[in-house]
Amino acid sequence: MTETAQLRPETEWYDKMLGQMDTRLMCLQNNRGEFLFDKLDERVLKYLHNNCLTFEWKNQLLLIALIDLANNIDHVSVMNKLTTLHPRFKDIFKDFNMTSFSDFEPNVHLYKYLQGNICANSSNNMKLALLKDYKSSEYNTKKWIYNNLPTDEREYLQKFLLPPLSFDSRDFSFNKLALEQAQNTRKDETDAIVPHLSTIRAEANLRWNQMKRLRDTFQQQIRNIEANSISLPIEFSYAEPKRIGEVFYFRLWDKPSFVLNHQKEFSDVVIKQAKQKKSTYSDENNSYFLEFIRAESIKSESEPEGLWFNELIEHNVLGHWSQYRPVEEHEEILKFLSLWGYGSENEKKPLPFFSQHKGIITPSTFVTLHQDKAEGLLIDVEPFYAACTFGLLAIDILTTTGARKNELLQINNTKECIKVKKINNKLHYSYSAIPKGRDSLEEFYISKQTMEHIQMVSRMLKVHYGSDKIPSVLYRDERKHLFSTPLPYYFQYEGKAFKKFALYSSIRFLLHGLLFEMQNGQAVTLKTHLLRHAFATEAVQRQKIPIDIVAKMLHQKDFNVTEYYSAPTPSQIAESVSELHDVISSYVDVDDVYLRSPQELQKEFDTYAEKVGIFNKVLGGTCVTDYVCPTKMQCLGCKAKIPEPDQEDELLEVIQLSKDMEKRFKQMGLEVEVRKAKEMTKQAKIELKEIDLIKQYRKERSFEPITRRNPFR
Repeated sequence: MTETAQLRPETEWYDKMLGQMDTRLMCLQNNRGEFLFDKLDERVLKYLHNNCLTFEWKNQLLLIALIDLANNIDHVSVMNKLTTLHPRFKDIFKDFNMTSFSDFEPNVHLYKYLQGNICANSSNNMKLALLKDYKSSEYNTKKWIYNNLPTDEREYLQKFLLPPLSFDSRDFSFNKLALEQAQNTRKDETDAIVPHLSTIRAEANLRWNQMKRLRDTFQQQIRNIEANSISLPIEFSYAEPKRIGEVFYFRLWDKPSFVLNHQKEFSDVVIKQAKQKKSTYSDENNSYFLEFIRAESIKSESEPEGLWFNELIEHNVLGHWSQYRPVEEHEEILKFLSLWGYGSENEKKPLPFFSQHKGIITPSTFVTLHQDKAEGLLIDVEPFYAACTFGLLAIDILTTTGARKNELLQINNTKECIKVKKINNKLHYSYSAIPKGRDSLEEFYISKQTMEHIQMVSRMLKVHYGSDKIPSVLYRDERKHLFSTPLPYYFQYEGKAFKKFALYSSIRFLLHGLLFEMQNGQAVTLKTHLLRHAFATEAVQRQKIPIDIVAKMLHQKDFNVTEYYSAPTPSQIAESVSELHDVISSYVDVDDVYLRSPQELQKEFDTYAEKVGIFNKVLGGTCVTDYVCPTKMQCLGCKAKIPEPDQEDELLEVIQLSKDMEKRFKQMGLEVEVRKAKEMTKQAKIELKEIDLIKQYRKERSFEPITRRNPFR
């Protein structure tokens, strides 16, 4: 029995758009006779259906999406293109009062838009994105149609092609301006972050410790009330470590007890269900949560701060906040988000703490809906704890390796990914991932501490799934076509692998309240790519590692990209100018400094440098590079070294030694050598400060708060 040929696309979206999109266009096939419409990502189809069906250019956008799919363009790029073209077409057609796409002449209408004669509020970046996407779409659709379709089909689809342009970006000034503006903004943001990388790591660890103490006491109280059949609510408190010096007071609720103690706020039907423990209030649907009542300072003269995330609950910014808050509150919420640098970059309301992943940050529906009924702040503990645990691992890897987010999300619990090597009777660790622009695995070297964080995530996932194994799930973020086989990814929860939004929001949640400002006073939002820029800048500008080596550490092919990433920040330039003036006459050849290329530096480097060998014990820590030594064996301050608290005494000896050297060289009149000795002292003190932070959060990790039960009032 022969199979009958498929006559139409099978997807339900075909029926939804039938009669609204061109039918023949929706039935466009590739060379294998497959309907392209069936292969479009659901998010692309949903965007077209919900936003474009009433506009004259709907078929043009569909054709662009289908051809991009045929050219193996990923759905993220397709969505970016559609969300650029569609809003700009709306603006242009509105300003020119056009009602038909046949009236659109890009060499007139688009040209005037790009010149700034209309839509005055459009930024240089918006103009650049429109021109880039229009040109690529116009070229790629025409090329594919003429190379892959018969004459009659080509002639029919011509009416859906974008009209060609007779100009390019060189006719406008915005191209250069937009690029310069983007680069300057990124460098200004990097400038605000670079000096604080060790502080960011330490604060992330200290906050995770605090979140774990909260979760441990929460679970302890649940075990107690279940074992002793104690009715809810109960109140309890515990003291934080001396560094924080505060006592936190909480109530423990479940859903029925909360309803029955706030009966004025609920309907009779809900109260009845809560009393009888039926429906959403049944034992199988029940859940526990906390109410943060207050914080008290152990030292009465200081003002208590409470938990770092309290203000996020107070201002209702967790999750998709605009869905749950009245419109009249939106302006206040936007003002708060803007204060912390979470401004809107794409005409939408910013959602910095919306993970788009079940169980990560966003509280349960019950807690979200009834937050305003409580005296204090309602806390859904598990989503917060999960976000903090994933955020800690991400921050540690980003600030110690400069990895990309995609290289984080690939980490999985397989022997092909996680590698443990025993060298000189000491265990050392790495993971393998496919970097951007590659199609094979490369190795990323990590510290013992990073491995401990991976193990923390592993333990959390096993408890979450109630299994001794991490389940295998499909990879879901960009470049997912490379990872078609389910794997036990560490960045997963509730049966699904993370996408970038869950990663971003977890990092922001864990680090909220750390204020980083550019020189103009504008707050900076931490992003994964910004931490990558900061790592590269620190390595090149402060540690003087050649760009060639940093490119290898960042797994980048193009040295020009690495050069952009690691370009000096405004503060570093200002700091360096005065130092340069002081020593330039002594030993600096200015022409040589400015004219040598990275390749020449590498050549010079190779004449005396040796391959260090991964995981060697060095001064104050452990070396984690298997490339040519990036600092000419000067290990103090090197970004390829992980500081180790056990080797603190070595750094203290260096400080004493450098002071003796400084004194001796002063007597000899060797000013350059005096400066070198001072630099040794400076770098050793920086590493000691980071070691102190590591010791502090490791010590707090073992702190067990004493919980006190308080009578319910």
